[in-house]
Amino acid sequence: MKYNTINRNYFLQTIQTFRKPFTAKEVLERLKENENPMGTSTVYRFLDEFSSDGTIRKILGENNTVKYFYFEPCTDENHLYLECEKCHHMTHVDCRHLKGFSKHLSKKHDFKISNYSLVLTGLCADCIEKA
Repeated sequence: MKYNTINRNYFLQTIQTFRKPFTAKEVLERLKENENPMGTSTVYRFLDEFSSDGTIRKILGENNTVKYFYFEPCTDENHLYLECEKCHHMTHVDCRHLKGFSKHLSKKHDFKISNYSLVLTGLCADCIEKA
């Protein structure tokens, strides 16, 4: 059983402020900036805990750097995320067309999806505009 401690809650509030994938070092710096520093082992323990329960996702960044991204709770069991491969901003997508995709896979490919959470990579509108 996980207890809702002050540090655990503050850690969760802190990682929710990131709008793109972040490293453990960036979390440590943000906590220090906000005058609530935590030990390195505590941060890694929370990152492991929240990765295990699906609150954050562990991803491999540039130069094999481990990064994390906070996933906002979603009431729809089938949704996806769009990650810009240039600025790494991630956008949550709940779209009625995803249900059609699921039906298509079931009907045409004999595969019934029970749940999915996908990350699609590409370029966001801002990065396309800057190119």
